[in-house]
Amino acid sequence: MKRMAVWAALAAILLAACGGGGGKKTAANGSTTTVSETSTTVGGATTTAAGGAAGATATTKAGQKPATNSNKVNGQSPGNYTPPPGAKPATPTAPGTYHYDTTGSSKFGTQTSSPPPVTNLVVDPPAGTRQHSTLDSRDPSGNGSVTETILDFQPQGVFLVELHIKTKASIASDDTDLVANPPALVAPTGAHPGQSVEFDISGSNTNVHVKIDFVRTEKMTIGGQTVDTLVAHQVATLSGKISGTQTSDTWTSTQYDLTVKNHTVADVTAYGVQAHSDITSTLQKLTPG
Repeated sequence: MKRMAVWAALAAILLAACGGGGGKKTAANGSTTTVSETSTTVGGATTTAAGGAAGATATTKAGQKPATNSNKVNGQSPGNYTPPPGAKPATPTAPGTYHYDTTGSSKFGTQTSSPPPVTNLVVDPPAGTRQHSTLDSRDPSGNGSVTETILDFQPQGVFLVELHIKTKASIASDDTDLVANPPALVAPTGAHPGQSVEFDISGSNTNVHVKIDFVRTEKMTIGGQTVDTLVAHQVATLSGKISGTQTSDTWTSTQYDLTVKNHTVADVTAYGVQAHSDITSTLQKLTPG
């Protein structure tokens, strides 16, 4: 299992926080650092974190918390995790564009908006052990979110390096760059039901604590093809400019190493306004294009 739908879950949170409809304003207190400006971009790891797991490197930017050891796999340091015998390490996703049928809505105060019926995930070719991808959830008018993710593929599993989420709506816009410091092991090699992962990610005046439980296996039909999936339940607790909680359930194909379905519900407060989001995305087919 290689990739969790953390990108989808946190994008849904920030999309709900910015809402839709009405006149545009710029969200206060948001950092505008970009992926290209941070030392955690592909191929750019610098200082090794003391006690960190393989592939985990500490990075620091202005306004970010110092490196922490909050990442845990089954309640222990990821450095203590040993993959089961015979478990195959993940490899980067096949590059290309994947399409997801998307339903649901986001409510910001009294105003409600819906995501586009199809969202697109563009996966770039890997650079070394790292891979960058972009999830585009904007509608034809340009409202919605664009989420960039950087993952690092190591023998222990997949590490989350960075999430950069830009959200634009008719009443607000936001630019949030979240960095796991050091990169967090989020999908351990050989993950199976009964295991769990915890980590923190922060930036742009926002802190997120994430707990992922691998709960069961389940068969799904995607594009007419039946696949085995591992189902994970995720709970994220946010504080800072956005506060509240988000839960999501993710179905990941154990054969194709792709997120095939994600259902996310978020209840947060942003800039003094309550927001609610309930969004489901389902992969159209198992190959890009």
